[in-house]
Amino acid sequence: MATTNKVPNSKYMAGDIRNLINQAIQTELTNLPSTLADIKDPVQRLNFLTKLMPFVCAPIKQVGVITARRETGEDDIFSS
Repeated sequence: MATTNKVPNSKYMAGDIRNLINQAIQTELTNLPSTLADIKDPVQRLNFLTKLMPFVCAPIKQVGVITARRETGEDDIFSS
C-alpha cells in the first residue's frame, strides 16, 4: 500500500490571508469612532475599550531598583 502525501490546494497563500486580515482591521479602525458612538450602554462601551486597550497601550512591567538604576545610568553615581 503506497500512501501519497497530498498538499491541499488553497485559493489563498499565507501572505494573501495576512493581507486580507490587515485590510479588514484597517477598515474597522477607520469605522471605530462611529462604532463607539453606536454603543449607548456605558458598561458595554467600557468593556469594548477595556478589551481594545492591550492592543493600543504598551504593557507595563515591574522593574527592580538595581535594574532601573543601571538602565538610567544612576548605578555609576551610587557605586563611587
